[in-house]
Amino acid sequence: MQIDPAQAAILYNTVSDRARPLAEELADALGTHHPLLSTSAGEAVLAEIAPAALITVGGDGTLLRAARMAAEADVPLLGVNLGRLGFLTEIEAADALELVPQYLEGGFTWIDERRMVQAVTRASGENSGCDAVLNDVVVGRGRIAHLARIGVAVNGVELTTYQADAVIVSTATGSTAYALAAGGPILYPASGDMVIVPVATHGDLDAPVVVPEDSAVELTIKSDHDAIMTADGFVDVPMGKGDTVTVSRSPYRARFLRAGSPDQFYETLVYRLRRGAEQSVHIARRLAADEARLG
Repeated sequence: MQIDPAQAAILYNTVSDRARPLAEELADALGTHHPLLSTSAGEAVLAEIAPAALITVGGDGTLLRAARMAAEADVPLLGVNLGRLGFLTEIEAADALELVPQYLEGGFTWIDERRMVQAVTRASGENSGCDAVLNDVVVGRGRIAHLARIGVAVNGVELTTYQADAVIVSTATGSTAYALAAGGPILYPASGDMVIVPVATHGDLDAPVVVPEDSAVELTIKSDHDAIMTADGFVDVPMGKGDTVTVSRSPYRARFLRAGSPDQFYETLVYRLRRGAEQSVHIARRLAADEARLG
């Protein structure tokens, strides 16, 4: 399998000082015909240029933003990691100039298809939606520091009403992100199942619940104070009492260029979780040293 490097597009994280310079070097190495795309303005351009692949330069957050664009345009993704963990990315920044051309010219061995969900929100009497969510949909309390009351139903059948900071509905991809930090299980990436995970719950059901991929999960705000729905960490919709969001299977899938075996997920999982823990310790020590120095 090969992709013409000149037909690839590159999207970079506008927040990172390192991203654009590396994106420019990659564009020169690939001889791409397409302009550089930014996370802030890439969506409209991507639909027009129809590249053969989309290379992202950033972290997992950059890939999450790109995934929706790429899924709707039916374009495969190749992630270059400038972030901390890089669960979704394939290539580290130090190896990008060497490996990205190799991947496109036949170095990738399979396409990793990830199932996505869609979220339809009914808030303030109006409907809005996000058709392609790769990680998770989170409904939680807004500005008021009180537990939210969030009713959850699956396929129209009531599950429970959580009193919690938030409720996460996660895909298999998102099961290694916020849902994992909140105590959810890790699902194999190819799974279509969804996980319902309460965050800091106070009530009778605090265990995560796994539901099949054809389920429709409806979350209803039952508390009086304001709430918010967030999709993949960057789509925010204010919500109030009686408002709902329904999470179900998306018509889109995210596709990633991969090398090696799909079963390397397990090895990579442990490595990245361990790296994340080590980096957290390093950051904590650095902050403590700064506080001691400042006195």
